Amino acid sequence: MSPHKNPTIIRYCVITSTAAIVLIAIALIPVSRKASYWNRCLNKTVRWINEKEKDLKGWDKEAKESLAVAVCNGAVYEPKLQIK
Repeated sequence: MSPHKNPTIIRYCVITSTAAIVLIAIALIPVSRKASYWNRCLNKTVRWINEKEKDLKGWDKEAKESLAVAVCNGAVYEPKLQIK
C-alpha cells in the first residue's frame, strides 16, 4: 500500500461516518417529536385528573397515571368511569 492512499482512506472514512451520523440524527427527529407529544399528553391528562375529576380523589398516583397512559395511548374513547 502506498503512503498516498492512507489519507484518502481516512478522508473517506470520516466522510461516511459523518454522513451516517447526520442521517441517524435526521431519522430520530420524528421519534423525538412523538415522544414529546406523548409526554405532554400524559402530563396534561394527569393534571386534568387531579384538578377536575373529584370522583377520583381516592385514587393513588399510580392509578391516575395508568388511566392517563390509557387515554394518551387511545384506549379510552369516552371518559365514562364507573366507580364502585
